[in-house]
Amino acid sequence: MLYRLGVFAILVFFSLTVFAQNSTIESLKAELEDNTLSASQQIDIFNQLARLYLYSEPEQTEYFTQQAIPLAIQNEDDESRAVALRLLGMASMYQGKNDNAFGFLTQAISVAEITENFHLLSICYRALGVFYELTVDYDSAMKFYIEALKYAKLSEQPTDLAMVYNNLGNVLNSQGDYDEAANYFQKSIFIHRSIKDVEMEMNATVGLAVSYLKGSDTEKALQILTTVREQQSDISDFTYSESTVNLAHVHNKLGHYQQAIELYEYVINDPRGGAYPQAIAAAYLGLAEVLAVMENYDQALSVYREGINEIRGKTSVESEMALYEDLAKLELKLGNYEAAAVVQAEYIERRNTIQPLTQNGIIQKLESQLKVERDVIKLQEALLQQERDSRHASVYLFASVVISLFCIVLILALRLRKHKLLSLQETNHALTVASQTDYLTGVGNRRYLDNKLLNKFGKSGDIAFLLLDIDYFKNINDSHGHDVGDEVLIALANQLTSLCNEDDFVARLGGEEFAILLLDTDTSEVLTFADKVRKNVEEMTFSVDCKITISIGVSSGNMKSATYDELYKKADLALYQAKRKGRNTVCGE
Repeated sequence: MLYRLGVFAILVFFSLTVFAQNSTIESLKAELEDNTLSASQQIDIFNQLARLYLYSEPEQTEYFTQQAIPLAIQNEDDESRAVALRLLGMASMYQGKNDNAFGFLTQAISVAEITENFHLLSICYRALGVFYELTVDYDSAMKFYIEALKYAKLSEQPTDLAMVYNNLGNVLNSQGDYDEAANYFQKSIFIHRSIKDVEMEMNATVGLAVSYLKGSDTEKALQILTTVREQQSDISDFTYSESTVNLAHVHNKLGHYQQAIELYEYVINDPRGGAYPQAIAAAYLGLAEVLAVMENYDQALSVYREGINEIRGKTSVESEMALYEDLAKLELKLGNYEAAAVVQAEYIERRNTIQPLTQNGIIQKLESQLKVERDVIKLQEALLQQERDSRHASVYLFASVVISLFCIVLILALRLRKHKLLSLQETNHALTVASQTDYLTGVGNRRYLDNKLLNKFGKSGDIAFLLLDIDYFKNINDSHGHDVGDEVLIALANQLTSLCNEDDFVARLGGEEFAILLLDTDTSEVLTFADKVRKNVEEMTFSVDCKITISIGVSSGNMKSATYDELYKKADLALYQAKRKGRNTVCGE
């Protein structure tokens, strides 16, 4: 009876929480229907809605921030613009759109630096740190967290410092420095407790338990996580989900397999238990591991594959790649070499899609497998030699034939493996090109420009960076539809390409924002060229009755020292000045 009452209480709490959030969302949407709202009020509501949808429906966050950003630019509200860009970057990150996420988060930092708001700077730098952490670049993540820490110490909001401590603890856990990680989590707990923020105190406590779990103090981790879950009425779904999957890890490590399985399945199947996508990924990994230990291999293989399909594009690179790697290892262990090769190929294709990298890791794995096969062959040859020494001459002949056939098969297998590796390298090259191309217009993207500039870095010569933005582009989409909006973007990309020389580079950075990189150019002629571009765009015609104008910000530098970020920041400031002067104009150095 008590058990049923407990379950009922949990369900009631979860329903009330969901109802409260849904009620807030509906209330905010109703407010938007008020035609008397000022631009500032609309921006604030858009950002509130974006924040509420961030973890549950990141695509909705994308929608609302894209409404907020043009209004913030028009209203010259840099703080709201930085907030919206940060939320847009995080929403892109949680959908696996890593190129977009990096661009938006970088822009958020650039705009936040204009405001000199320490709280805003701290959370923007922290968001980019989270991006690098989820893409398994812990050195870069640490760099941005330390930058966030600098601003958090200047911020008037104590939670900024506590949240950075949390992030530093997570990175140190990933790098194996569990004692130092525990130290940061304890600092975070102390701050949250002092301001009576129970939810975030419990969230930091889960991180502390993970430090103990990874540091082999399993009993202490068990005690902490059990205590956290007992306070389920005071914690968010995010913290409840994280604490549940880590409690399952504890039971797994202690050999309590049935309890671990029940908790893993709860995270996978229950809305609250699986509220955090990262927890779902960890649950699939843990459940498959337990099933493999219990020698339920078919079930384990099935769980790995189900997990890959379920979390694709919803969580970090690390989690998705771990599922591929563990699945391949289990296939190899079971002797399913062809299946393992298929998984390895999928691993490379997927990883190059969401995080470009060299093929060294997978090639080393394949070479390691070939070494194992060669060692088996040597052992077989030794056994055959012993057999030849004890048998008749006819047996010697038969053994020789068998070895010859085996060697022929091995040579063919090695050639096939080499062919597969070459095919994978060609695929990787094609994916690299695709990852540097804007899917709509066919011109380059931000990564394309970055690589071009990197290739020229250190050489002599001047360089110019033109940042272009279509004025009032939202009006075109609203009046004529997104198909016409796409037509405008494609036509603009073609026009810019036609105006540039072969040595110039054109890219779409996102939305209606484009860039032109001019190498070995005379800085005195750059503004003239930019104005020529502006006038040509003003004269463009389209399939419907509409005209467009653009604002252009210009920056310049020297190829021996200029970086993309520096050029972009200066051009963005110039673009901002062009917008303030009434648009359809050029500003710059």
